[in-house]
Parts: sequence; C-alpha cells; structure tokens
Amino acid sequence: MGDLLARRRELVSARAELLDRPDVALPGVPGHVVASWRRSIAGGVDPAMIVNRFHPDLDTGSRLVRCARPVMEQLVEQVAGIGVCVALTDHRARLLVRLDTDAVIARSADVNAFAAGFGYAEGAVGTNGVGTVLESGRPVHIVGAEHFVEQLHDYACAGAPVRDPATGRIEAVLDLSCRAEHSSPLLLSLVRSAAARISDALLHDRDPAQQALFDAYARTESRTRRAVLAVGRRTVLANTAMQTLLDAGDHAALTDHARFLLLRGPGVDDRVDLPSGTRARLRGAVVPVGGSVAGLVAVVTLLREPDDGGPAGSVPGAARPDADGDSPAWRAARTAVAAALGAGTPVLVTGEPGSGRARLVADCWPGPVVEVAPDDDGADLDDRVRRAGQRALVLLRDLDRRDAGVPPAVARGDLPTAGTRADTAVPDPVRDAVLARFRVSVPVPPLRGRPGDLPGLVAALLAELAPGRDVRLSAGALRTVSRHPWPGNVSELRDVLTAALGRRPVGVIEATDLPESCQSAPSGTLRAVDRAERDAIVAALRDTDGNRAAAAAALGVARSTLYRKIAQYRITG
Repeated sequence: MGDLLARRRELVSARAELLDRPDVALPGVPGHVVASWRRSIAGGVDPAMIVNRFHPDLDTGSRLVRCARPVMEQLVEQVAGIGVCVALTDHRARLLVRLDTDAVIARSADVNAFAAGFGYAEGAVGTNGVGTVLESGRPVHIVGAEHFVEQLHDYACAGAPVRDPATGRIEAVLDLSCRAEHSSPLLLSLVRSAAARISDALLHDRDPAQQALFDAYARTESRTRRAVLAVGRRTVLANTAMQTLLDAGDHAALTDHARFLLLRGPGVDDRVDLPSGTRARLRGAVVPVGGSVAGLVAVVTLLREPDDGGPAGSVPGAARPDADGDSPAWRAARTAVAAALGAGTPVLVTGEPGSGRARLVADCWPGPVVEVAPDDDGADLDDRVRRAGQRALVLLRDLDRRDAGVPPAVARGDLPTAGTRADTAVPDPVRDAVLARFRVSVPVPPLRGRPGDLPGLVAALLAELAPGRDVRLSAGALRTVSRHPWPGNVSELRDVLTAALGRRPVGVIEATDLPESCQSAPSGTLRAVDRAERDAIVAALRDTDGNRAAAAAALGVARSTLYRKIAQYRITG
C-alpha cells in the first residue's frame, strides 16, 4: 500500500506540474499517459470532477451487445474474487452494458457516472480505460492517479478495442475497472483476450451469404496488393488500396455498377467510365451460396485518370460546375426552399455553419437579398430594402446567435423573409422567439453528407478564386479532398483551396499542395495539440518527399512512433 501511495503522490505532482507548464517533460510518467493528459488539458477537461453526458437513445440490444454479452459473463466469472466492473461501450465511448461482480463496485461505478448511457470519451472525462483506447487505438491500463480526473484516482481500468473483423475499424471498447489496490497487469491480458473473442464472435455472426462473401474477399485480398472491392446485396468491403483509389462519387458509382454485374454470370472482366472521367477495370468473380448469389469480389485497376485536359477550373464529369451541389439531399433542400419562397412563406434553413445555407436561399430567390447579421437590430431595414429594389428578400442570418430581437420591419410581416439557424442550436426562449415568424423549416446536408457534389464545388470555387486561370485539382488531390470529413463544410473547402492556390497559383494542384489539415482523415475531431502534432508530421513528410525514416529523424522520434502516429491520424500524404 505504501508503494501505491508514493506512486500516487508522484503522479499527482507530475500532473500539477503539467497543468502549470504544458510543455514540461515528465520522465517518470508513461508516455501514453502523458499524451492523454496533454489531450485532456487541450480539450478543457475539468481535473477536479467528472462531467459527462447521458445518452438515452443507445441500442442496447444490438448485434454488438448480443455477441459481447456471453464473453462479458465469462469474464465476470473469471474475476469474481475481486470487485470488478466489466463494461462495453460503442465506438463513441458511450456505455452500452455493464456487469458487476459485487454491489460495492457497482455503487462506486454509479457514483462516477460509469453506467449504461453515459459517455466516457477522453475529451469529457480525461484519461481512462475507454476514451484513451479510442484516442490511441490500442489497449491501455490506467492505474490510480494516471487518470486525469481526481475523482477516478482510487480506481484502475484496463481497456481494449473491439475491431470489426472485416474493416479493422474500432466498433467498441471492452473495459475492466476495479479499485486501484486490486489492480494487476493480468487485467490487461484478460481484457485483450476477451476483446479478441468478441471480434471473433462478430466475424461468425453472419448469415451464410455474408460469410461466403467475406471469405472470398479475404482470400482475394491476401493474394494481391491491389485494390479489392466486394459487393453484396447489403454489404460493401474494400481494402485500404480500394478506399484510397477513388473519390467518394466514383466509389459509389463503381459499387452500383458492381451490383449490376451480379446478374451477368460467374466471371467478371468489365471496364467502366466513372463520373470524374476515370476509367476503371473490374476483374473478379461472382460468389455463389446455395442456389443464389452472395455477391461479387473484384480487383480494381485504373486505366485512365482525369488529369489531362479540361478547361480552367474544370473537373471532367462535373455536370454543373457553377452549382453548389446536385446530390439528392441538396436538390431536395433547394426544391423545398424555392417552393416556400415562391409561395410567400417565411422559410427557416437549418444546418451546420458553413454548409451553404445563406447561399442556397440566395440561389432560390430571383431578386436581391438583404442580409441581417446576428448583432444587427434592423432599425434601418426598411431603407435598406427600399434601396435594394423591388422583390427584395430579408435574410436573418444565424438566428441561434441573435440577441438583437426581431427587427420591426420583419415583425410587421409584410416583407419576404428567410432565416438560417444551426441544427445543433441549444434551445433559448429569448433567441427562439423569432422562430414564430417562420412557417417552414428546411434542413441542409453537411458537405460530408454529399461527397458527389465535391467535384462541382471544387470547380466552381476554383473558378471564383482564380478567375481566368488554368487551374484544377489532380486526381490524387481530388481523392485527398474527398476523404476529408470537412467539419467546416463549404467554408473550410474555400479556405483549403485558397491556401492551395497560394502554393500553386496556376496549373494542376497536387495533393502535396493542400494544407496539412487535408492530409489525414482522423476518426474523430482533433484537439489543438493533436492538430499541431499532425501538421508537424505532414510537414516533415512533405519536406523529406515521403521518406518516413528521414521524417522521423527530423522530428526526433522513433520510426515506430512515427508509423503509429501516421496510422492514428490516418495521414495519407
């Protein structure tokens, strides 16, 4: 017990020093713990107490829970001699189910909000055996004061990722938690083994058609380094080479074509022209099961890439380069907004900031648009509308940030009116009072929800940012752009292209010309410290022409560390 208390004092002192000096070295603390502490500080986690959310809508009867429960019950029997919680979370660190060996540890877990429905992401609760697994992508053992939040210093937890056997993605985290004095390295071995058994259960929990398709895909993928695509009635499998070969629009078109080929016989050797102008070849075979077809497995190669030719700012295959989008979701939003405005109905357009809400309204209105900012009281709005001319539309922007009340000219109700509001806005009685002025609301999809619109958007933005110049994205750059999640939506895309034009003002923009933020596709939102680390790695790789050994030397880290970080941030450049 004395050693445990001494270690606790050492860790508490180290954490206090880090809180005072974020750049201090902590040689006595494990590297993965220091990294997690730094992320916790950057994320604004309260070190004094647990502050996490309850999620009431989790699926506790899912296939994942069904496959995991027998393994968890067996684990409870193995550790029945000590007070232990065995918990399963989803890929967002939200607890799905918890089993306890005794009532004492169960009460402690409840006090710490470590219960079904609560989230234990590192960004909310700091260093722990669930969130830190998701951040690092590997098993962790966190003991006592290695936890960032003081409320958890009396406990130890060991967590391991449960990966989808087909894609390799983390689908869940299995966690063992107990009192710190009961901790043992054995906990980490137990949870690793149990997580692997859950993954194996997921592998075998398929219907015969899914299993036959997966087996054929695995055999093909093991024999080649090329892009492999497997398509079933409800399933799509793709190796890393396939995922990076095409942009999202081309990938979807190729998947649809593969489903069409299911009806054409056992052997497949077909060439297909994709929306971007790329020509691809599929060579493979249909996978039979019983008297039906399970799917198709094919090796995909590119015969032509859309890099050569095309007018300035153009992308081959973009049907409407001057349009904000032509995806089904965007067309539906455009139709609904146009119909409401045409009928004289005040319309509220909701969506993420930067997703093009105001632009959509302007495109659907035939006359001038007078915009009213959140801090504009609109006292002179009648004069501004009069100067704008006939059929002017009043657009109240960002109503979720508006504190100025309803402009008098809008309150009269005789002006055509539209508004924009974030779809994640927190209810506010004062700000929401203006919502009574609207009769229709139309949601706008985020950019990541309409990847097929990217080529046209890129072309339109390049034409706007570099008028008259011969400039376009290479196929590799367009694939890099297509992989990015675009949390800032169209506004972020504009900033990215502006930065790329600074590096390559004319000609073909390559993937290496794009900002560091586009060179990775992380599984979650990155904190400031993670972004800085990611950008440093991308810059080092760019400066060394992709030589990872030289980049590791320039960064002063081991090659193994660099490889792990590249995988963690999914760096593609």
